[in-house]
Amino acid sequence: MLSKWKWPAFCAAIIHVLIGVQCDDYIVEIKNNGPVVKGASIRFTATLFEGNKLASGTFSYHWKDNALPPHKQTIESDKPVVTWDVEYDHTYPPGEYEVEVAVKKKIYWYYYEVTSRRSFFQLTGSLNGDLYIIQKNETRLNHFVSTAVPAVSSVILRENDAKYISNATSVTTYWFVDCIYYGPTNNGQFTHTFPTPEQEHTIDVLMVADFHPPPPPTTTTTTTTTTTTTTAKPTTTITTIKPNITTAVTKHPSNKTTTVSTTPIPKQSANSAHKVRRSLQESLSNIEPNRTQNIRINVNGTLQPYNGSFPYICNGTVAVDEINTYGYFSRSIVTKDPISSVNVTGNNWLQHGDMLALSIACDGSPSLRYCVKFYKGLYNATGNESCRSYLTLDNCNFLIQRYLGDAEEHTVLLILENDVTKVVKTVAITVYEVKKQAQLSIIVVPVAFSLVAVVLIVFGVAYYIQNRERFIVEVADFNFGVDYSDMEYKTFRERLQESFMNAFTRAPTPDTSDPPNWPPGQSQKYDSMH
Repeated sequence: MLSKWKWPAFCAAIIHVLIGVQCDDYIVEIKNNGPVVKGASIRFTATLFEGNKLASGTFSYHWKDNALPPHKQTIESDKPVVTWDVEYDHTYPPGEYEVEVAVKKKIYWYYYEVTSRRSFFQLTGSLNGDLYIIQKNETRLNHFVSTAVPAVSSVILRENDAKYISNATSVTTYWFVDCIYYGPTNNGQFTHTFPTPEQEHTIDVLMVADFHPPPPPTTTTTTTTTTTTTTAKPTTTITTIKPNITTAVTKHPSNKTTTVSTTPIPKQSANSAHKVRRSLQESLSNIEPNRTQNIRINVNGTLQPYNGSFPYICNGTVAVDEINTYGYFSRSIVTKDPISSVNVTGNNWLQHGDMLALSIACDGSPSLRYCVKFYKGLYNATGNESCRSYLTLDNCNFLIQRYLGDAEEHTVLLILENDVTKVVKTVAITVYEVKKQAQLSIIVVPVAFSLVAVVLIVFGVAYYIQNRERFIVEVADFNFGVDYSDMEYKTFRERLQESFMNAFTRAPTPDTSDPPNWPPGQSQKYDSMH
């Protein structure tokens, strides 16, 4: 039996064991939406799991970071997901920081720590975002740009940074192509055309968010005096002069086709824009030794050195102030000609058994690649078709050959690609069956030869009958008194007619009982001539 002084220790041990078992089942994860520019706020998100599912219960989340001075906060919640927003002003230097969250679970009236986690985040000195190139409403995910259409360069900031500079007096973006200054815009976009293929270019962007307070409005006082016979009271009119602001974009002539997208600058930001330029000019003295800027500007078609200075641009490192916030973005591109003028030549109607042969020719910069698909029947292309593998081409000129087989309609789907273009083209092919008919010669020749054979046979028989008597031995007939009517003279035509009639109508064979048709007293045999 335990003594009274041992009960508290025993209970503490039991509770410690239970808590230790529970702690092993909890895991917390930390995420943040950084990096962020100093002066902006960052959001940390803690997600608590119990095993493989979200935790349930009442918890206390203890946040802290390692900044100087540090930030701390305790959040009690019955939700497994909590967020913590922290703002880092300009007093915090850029760099990597660490944040920690310790999670305690409430058991009755006690809070016991069940898990903890640490994570790192970045605080930057310049704006965070990306420079995108857009052509035909499509974002170029690679570094290739088409020469056929204008390229729209657009700066997209991270959500926290964009929210932070939305409170600035003005935001101005300065654009450079190959260290040639093309002027500022205030909408974060710049349009430029690159007409020559197979060239490399560098686009540099400087974004300046001016947090200087706007200048006070300028006023003028006009005094007029009205005099009467009794008294004179001055009448004063106060008029506020609104500055007449025009767009701060200067278009410079250039050998290249250049279009700058601009929008009117807000009225309250005109003086601020001049102040930013003046601040940049004053920073020339802060350029690091042995480092010069190579910025040029196009004046009347001639490139000349630019007498100004910009931070981060074209090998120039210029000190920046603590009031304005800067963002520098750069991107290298390579220009390419798109695929155009796709010509398909060949016979679209094939006799069953013939081979399909299509010749393809087109224009475009390498590297060119293509694939071909075949469909039975008609196929409507969507433009999103693709192939698992492609054949590469040095030039866009090749041949498609295939035996299609069955006599029906087919569709040839051709997919052509290079670094800036994708072309999907369909070609309809019809395979037809030919009905075999007997040729005229097959009928005429046999009939003609048959007729010739019949004629030859007839003439041969006639000729034989006509000349047969020449080879018969004549028998002397000394019965000169008997006159035979069949021995009279007949023409050839009469004899031929008689031969045909004798051939088709034969005389009946004489009966043996009939007397022989010989003169009486004469024998059938010849007597001796002696």
